[in-house]
Amino acid sequence: MQRPALLVVLALVAAVLLQHGTGGPMRYGAPVRKTDLMPDLRTGGGIPKLGRLELVGAWQLNSVYRDFGNFSAMRQLKSGTILALSDRNDYMEFVPPDRPGPFAVLRQGVTMHGKWGDPPPSADAEAFVVDPANQDIVLASEGVGELYRFSPDLVRHRRIPVPELAAWPENKGPEAMVLLQDGRLVILGETYTDWDDEKLHPGLVFSGIPGPAHPQRPGHFTIAMPAGFRPVELEQLPDGRLLVLGRSFSITGFRNVIALVDSRAIRAGATVATQEIARIDDPRIRDNFEGMAVTADADGKPAIWIISDSNLMVRLQRTLLLKLRFRAAYRISDPP
Repeated sequence: MQRPALLVVLALVAAVLLQHGTGGPMRYGAPVRKTDLMPDLRTGGGIPKLGRLELVGAWQLNSVYRDFGNFSAMRQLKSGTILALSDRNDYMEFVPPDRPGPFAVLRQGVTMHGKWGDPPPSADAEAFVVDPANQDIVLASEGVGELYRFSPDLVRHRRIPVPELAAWPENKGPEAMVLLQDGRLVILGETYTDWDDEKLHPGLVFSGIPGPAHPQRPGHFTIAMPAGFRPVELEQLPDGRLLVLGRSFSITGFRNVIALVDSRAIRAGATVATQEIARIDDPRIRDNFEGMAVTADADGKPAIWIISDSNLMVRLQRTLLLKLRFRAAYRISDPP
């Protein structure tokens, strides 16, 4: 095929793959539908095996309006609802779909307001934590040397300079962040610390959430991910262990792992090991999972929720929400 013709074909393919929904611009508060995938999974080969975690719920979320989805971070709020944030600065707060009754989205919107006098934040939001002191949302975006502290209603924000973040590549910056039970703030970068070793990724650890009242320089450490997987989310279990969500991409699509991390090992200068406990590679549920939240079920045991970033590619990717649980009590071995 001649080069001009090839370019035309590629342009047409891209237009189809990136086609938005059919309902016009995003309308915040528009209905979001959930489709329970578990019945089809049971009859279409059985529930996927994930390792030491088990799949107990799977839903596809969609809307008729374009730009819905692209969720890259997720956390449970004090109210028990879940807040998901997209890498285009949209947000959605919803009631977990495993609860009885219709699926309820409580609020949708966009964080780009800046009513405290700042210009809008970077539109590539990838991770956030909730400050337990006041329920503020502290958000990390790629391509900038700062964090953003938002009010709980996600209307006002202030900038938190973190020059170390500017040293990470624009599209491989802060992807995972967690506020530990001991008050430390941990951030992981998607980039490699050593391009000859595709396991090692940079991490920053702060004694607390930095800000004008608490200026601080972070400690630097390295995390060793399962080979081929980049860190995209962090969460802490009630017993103190950390979960890290990893993602890989190849010509055959996305795959994810979930690994355990000993939070006590995170300190300046350390290389922190991870221990893989689950892998998501079943084509029926495989996608670009980037957000993760831990909640407590009625029996007191932790539930792990993960959500996928659809990248606006409605023909190839979906907004999937999975609920996972541990099959049995599990300890971190030393070493993994």
